[in-house]
Amino acid sequence: MDVSSSTPRVARVRMPEKGVFTVRCAESLALPCGARVVVNLDYGLDLAELCDVAPFDPSRDGPHPPGFTLVRPAGPDDLSAAEVNDARAREMRESFIQAARRVVPDIRVPYARLSLGGGRLFVRYACERLRPDLRHVINDFRREHQVGVSAWQMGPRDEVRVMGALGPCGRVCCCASWQQKYPNGLTADALKGLGLNAAALNGICGRYKCCLAFERCPKCDASEKEQR
Repeated sequence: MDVSSSTPRVARVRMPEKGVFTVRCAESLALPCGARVVVNLDYGLDLAELCDVAPFDPSRDGPHPPGFTLVRPAGPDDLSAAEVNDARAREMRESFIQAARRVVPDIRVPYARLSLGGGRLFVRYACERLRPDLRHVINDFRREHQVGVSAWQMGPRDEVRVMGALGPCGRVCCCASWQQKYPNGLTADALKGLGLNAAALNGICGRYKCCLAFERCPKCDASEKEQR
């Protein structure tokens, strides 16, 4: 795409791993928010979701226009290539698990994705050990499969969100169905006034239930009414 160097336009795009990047785009781009697009990042081509498009603004986008670019809207060939990559990623995931379990026997890998260009494998893993040293595993994997690897550890909530599960209420867990981010301010002190026993506070991930953030404390409500 020919991008004007005088007054560039930029787009914000969301990657499958939920990270948001700012990329340069053509003046003629006319796509709705949510459209799938092909972007060129530091590791090559990949699929993303278009968030918005606007003129470059240094106060919002940084002092210099981004080096990453929006290449084109995702077409049928791109989507077909993504399906092929999904199958390759499943095979690579099994290979990664076998290699990693020599170092971390209880490792779980609920998420593995290959970039559109095939140059980067994104891996999310979970285990009981905090920050296990997988450097040798990753380096050997890179040499064997000739692919870059971005691997990072997930917490219990993220693992449930990726795998999906039913909560104690019988419904799909909030994190796996609609909730994009864990609510702030959910602490033991904030939950004291709800009158719930300890067994009712934790979800299947072992952390506080996300839905508790929407509960109201009767004592707090009474205090607010008195102040009014």
